[in-house]
Order: sequence, then structure tokens, then C-alpha cells
Amino acid sequence: MSSIKVAYLIEQCWHRVPGGTAVTAVNLAEEMCRLEGIDLVGIAANHKKNPKKPIPESMTIVNSKLPRQILYEMWNRFDIPKAENLVKSVDLVHASGGAVPSTDLPLVATIHDLSWREQNDWFPSRGKRFAEAWLDKTRKAERIICPSITTFKDLVKAGFDEQIIRIVPLGVKTRKVGQDQVECLLEENSIKTPFILWVGTIEPRKNIPTLVQAMQQIPEIPLVLVGPKGWESDLQSVIDPIRERVKIIGEVDEVTKHTWYKAASVFCFPSLLEGFGLPIAEAMSHGTPVVTSSTTATSEVAGDAALLIDPKSADAIAESIKKILGKPETAKELGEKGLERAKKMTWKDTALATADVYREVVS
Repeated sequence: MSSIKVAYLIEQCWHRVPGGTAVTAVNLAEEMCRLEGIDLVGIAANHKKNPKKPIPESMTIVNSKLPRQILYEMWNRFDIPKAENLVKSVDLVHASGGAVPSTDLPLVATIHDLSWREQNDWFPSRGKRFAEAWLDKTRKAERIICPSITTFKDLVKAGFDEQIIRIVPLGVKTRKVGQDQVECLLEENSIKTPFILWVGTIEPRKNIPTLVQAMQQIPEIPLVLVGPKGWESDLQSVIDPIRERVKIIGEVDEVTKHTWYKAASVFCFPSLLEGFGLPIAEAMSHGTPVVTSSTTATSEVAGDAALLIDPKSADAIAESIKKILGKPETAKELGEKGLERAKKMTWKDTALATADVYREVVS
């Protein structure tokens, strides 16, 4: 078969909070560009600034003349401009998350989760309206890619034909971190070990209030929060009961993020809903013991390499953290299991499975 040319949405990298969809789009694109028989061309809106999430140098980017807000509105309301008018001689379009480019060609769409449908106060009204419009456009796709059984079930519940859905788990990009980097980071931030780490976009479904309640049962141990603000309204009041031992780091680059993972005594990720849970895989790739939710896709990612808890129970979260801190053998066992599990999660495998979906569509 001749090479498949794909118009691949990469606009997420310019979003104010790129999040996991941009991390996935970039890491997947990097591996896809290495595959024989796949010609990936990124499409994005008109920008004067560089993306917040760096794009693989090996991928050609074609920019629309329209800024993002207008481009997204045109796609959603008027079904123009067509992706094939931006990228010539293309075989299919991959809406990799966040928006669906208009096209008359075969369409593949990635849907990470349907979290905005779960609870009213998890997302602002405008965001939910846009997400519904985006979801409606994905219904014309020949194939839907999702990262977990959890999202697969949610999609079927939302009316998608299970015959067109393909589950393609995500990978983890392993990064080596030296002990000198760890020591420097801790000194710069005045953090002493042991400490508990959380990483992600700060928003309601990440369940930080319950994590703070759990930390009230674990005296003196610091809690470090790493990641950009999403739409959590009042983080300062949330952390108030343990303010003196909470360190809010904010958004960091990939190297710094992975240094935090390496430095942490426990990574706690008690999300109420996830389509996958990349931070879990990232923490495990450094041998850091993980505590995470048993009730969403996080349990699929973690398997038996983490302590699984009811995310709504502060007592359960606290008990699991204390178990790891108080039993070195438990921490060691979880760390080793996590390392082995993370080794099996590769972006190459994600890319190969995605390429198979492309071939299904154009064959």
C-alpha cells in the first residue's frame, strides 16, 4: 500500500491550558512521523506566538489564515474551511482532540473522555456547549479512538456504535532524572522529604479538596501541587486547612515535572473521572509509589502497581498514603511494579495501533 497522508489536528498545543490532549497529540505525532507509510501533516490556526507545548520538528505544520476562535466557530457552525483545502492530496483527517476539522474525507476522531457530561459544576457553561458541539461533529467519523475501556463504555452510553470504536491506550515518555537534579529542585523550593505529590490541571474533577482533607490526617508531611490552573474557582480556600505545608508550583516544563515525580515519596491522584490518567504512568516510570482512584480509567492504567482507593473517601486516601510512608517494603514493591508496568506503555505501540486504524479507514 502507498503512503497514507493524514491531516492531523495539532492546535491543542496553543491552548491556554494544553493539558493531556496536547501531550498525547505531540507524543503520538512524534512516533507517527517515524513510521513508514504514514505522512503526517499538522493543521493549526493562525498564530504569532510559538505553541505552549513544543511540536515535533519532523512534522510539517500548515496554518489556517484564521485565528483559533474563529476557525473553531467556522468548523462547528458552517463546516468550513475544509481540512483538505489546507493540506493538499490528503487521504484522511485525524481530529486528535479538542476540535473537529471540517472535511469531506474519511475522518478519525480521538475522544479522551466525556467528563463535561458527568457533573454540572465540573466545567463552565461555555466550555460544555463547545464540547457538545465538538462531540456532535465526531459522530460523522468512520472510526473513534479512545484510550480506555472506561471511555469506550461512556461513548456507547452516549450513542456511539461500538463497532467503530477502537481502544488505543496511551504511552509514557521515559525521562532519566539524576539525583543531583532532585536535590537541586528540593533545595530551590525548600521542600524536605517525605512529601506527597499531585500533578495535573487544577479543575474540580481532579478532586483536590478530598486530597486536602486526607492530608489533614497526615501531620507535618508537605503536599506539592504541580500543574496549571484550569477552572478551579478558589484553590486558596481549598488548601486553607493545611496552607502552611502546601506548595503550589504551577505549570512547569517536562524536565521539571519529571524531576518532581522522581523526588516524590508518594504520588496521589484521586481523580473522580479520567479518560486515561497519564500522570499515573509518568509517576510509575520513575518508580514512585502511586495512590489513585479505583472508580475510573486510572485503575486501568495502574493495575496492581498502585494502591486503589475510593476517591470520595478522605479516610481511604489517608490510610493508603500512610501505608506507603510507614512501610518501606510496600513502597519498594509498588515502585518496582510501577516501573515494570510503565515500561510496557510505549508511544510506539500507540502509534502502531493508530496507524492500523488509519489503514482500516482508507482500505
